[in-house]
This record gives sequence, C-alpha cells and structure tokens, in this order.
Amino acid sequence: MTMSGRVRESGQFVRFVAAGVLAETPAQVSRIELMGNGGRWVFARTAEGGWRRDRDQRPVPPPLGTHLDEALKFLHASAPVRILDQREWAEHGLGEFGLERPALSAVLLNDDQRLLAVHFGSTNPQKVLQYMRIDGRDEVYVMSRFVGAEWEQALAEVEP
Repeated sequence: MTMSGRVRESGQFVRFVAAGVLAETPAQVSRIELMGNGGRWVFARTAEGGWRRDRDQRPVPPPLGTHLDEALKFLHASAPVRILDQREWAEHGLGEFGLERPALSAVLLNDDQRLLAVHFGSTNPQKVLQYMRIDGRDEVYVMSRFVGAEWEQALAEVEP
C-alpha cells in the first residue's frame, strides 16, 4: 500500500456485478405499479428513500417497504437461470408457463419513464424456479423462485 497508494486486492474478494433484468439501480425506481389479486396499487418513493401509497400519500408499513426494496434489488442483481426464446415456447404458448394471465405484474418507473414491466407466471415442478415475461421482449425468463416470491410477499402486505 505504501508503494502504490492502493489497498491490495485479495484473491478471495469477488466484485459485485449486477446481472439482473433491471439495468437501472433500485434507487432509480421512483414508482411501482403492482397488479395482482384483482387489484392495482401504485407506490411512490419518498425523498427519504421510503415508500408511500400514491393514492392517499400515506407511508407504507415497514414490512411492505422492505419487500418492495428487496424485490427491486433481486430484479437488479439476479440473473435469469435460463432464457427461452420464442421458438422454444411458441408451440405450447404462454399458458404453459402461467403467463397467459400472470398472477402478478409490476411496472417500474423513474418519474414517468417506464423502466421495466415484468409479469410472473407459474413455478417449475420442483418449485425452485419461476417463469417471467418482460413487456416488449419475446423471451420467457426462468428466474430463481425467490425473485417472484418477494413480489408476492409485497402484494400480500398491501392493504386494500
């Protein structure tokens, strides 16, 4: 360190590389539109970094805010396990993956600019992976189950 002026890197240190489907950082998401269970809810980020309901400007309860933050982090950091191009799923259709009518959808925005819209379908038979679609793309993404589960937990915390 005295010779170079830098801290020596350890060979065991692994640098974080965001490999998820959300290219922007979670902090760049200022609004979330969450749809599922027959409802639609909109959340806006506060100046302090928390979340509030867009409809009545009330802060969201801490568990919901935590689930929203974690769900964004997972979309940013977690790479798809596999990406199925249209040739691989077209014969059977999106219904095979639970994506004809997704159980849950989330639209992520930065102010009024749409960053990403994701739709979560069914899980694989072993329940460790989940199918996901992204608006504007022809692929079906096979994601680790914890990604969609975090959105589902957020939806379960929403008050009507």
